[in-house]
Amino acid sequence: MKNNMKNSFFLGIAFTTFILLFGCSEQEDFQLVQQSKFALGTYNQITLYAPDEEQGQDIINEVFTRVNEIENLMSINIEDSDVSRLNDQAGESAVTVDPETFYLLQLGKEYKEITNETFNIGIGALIDLWDIGGDDQRVPDKSEIEALLGHFDLDQLTLNEDSYEAKIDDPEMIINLGGIAKGYAVDEAIRIIKEHGVEHAIVDFGGDVYVLGGNPDGNDWRIGISNPEIGESGVVGRLFSSDMAVVSSGDYERYFKKNGQLYHHILNPFTGYPTDNQLSSVTVISDTALQGDILSTAVFVMGLEDGLNFINEMDDIEAILITESKDVYVTAGASDLFEIMDEEYVIVE
Repeated sequence: MKNNMKNSFFLGIAFTTFILLFGCSEQEDFQLVQQSKFALGTYNQITLYAPDEEQGQDIINEVFTRVNEIENLMSINIEDSDVSRLNDQAGESAVTVDPETFYLLQLGKEYKEITNETFNIGIGALIDLWDIGGDDQRVPDKSEIEALLGHFDLDQLTLNEDSYEAKIDDPEMIINLGGIAKGYAVDEAIRIIKEHGVEHAIVDFGGDVYVLGGNPDGNDWRIGISNPEIGESGVVGRLFSSDMAVVSSGDYERYFKKNGQLYHHILNPFTGYPTDNQLSSVTVISDTALQGDILSTAVFVMGLEDGLNFINEMDDIEAILITESKDVYVTAGASDLFEIMDEEYVIVE
């Protein structure tokens, strides 16, 4: 079980959730610099306005060096990463991990409680069993799924803050930081970009987006939220945004079909099956991409009513929920930022 984890790092990594709707014309005092690179199991794009091309490229190269550091610590596809070593020693002994890895393990445990267990970094074995998007994707037998359901308890993950030691007490548990590390990498990218004095940028790591400042022409960035209907293209609507993270989870991002049934990658930790609650996508607007990464998955699992109630109880978090019936639910704080562009979709007041 533990050696068969290829392609299971980062849920929803294969498709960009957003279409960036902004003009790329260079402004008088800025040079537009853009670079794409594959990392974290997905395609990443950085767009920024710098004083000159060379400085902009240097900043982007520094960002991607930092992203590689995060991947080397947290990817279960890298044999000697912290997470791989932790999983290899499950049920046996503690391992010392980097403080950054330790921090995300702590957050994983905290957000399991905050999200009423709808977000769980301990379902790596379940992700591996389905392998959705991987070479061995399949519908597991019910007995295989039921055998794993008792092995997602994060009380079995022991953390020692004094020594940065972590131990998985349950030998059947596999930790997967895919639902949290990509957002963390986006936030680190923005931190580096800010430190170099850049005021206008967009970081898009496989659909986890952060928009820094606004467009240099003085307007907000426009981020188009993709049509979640499988087989369709274009956007449902657009967000006018600056200095915020916009992250989405949807059943159209990574999936396969068997006997006419669609099986997508957002797994419900209570049932062991892909979440089935009539939602097509959840977009979270937050101060950090890390928050958005976690909460978009959690709210998708919660479903429409519980998800909206959950977001409405949180400070400084907004969301857009789209159902299979093409109804769009927008929380109050996002209503002035969002505009419908596809007439088949209707905002429900």
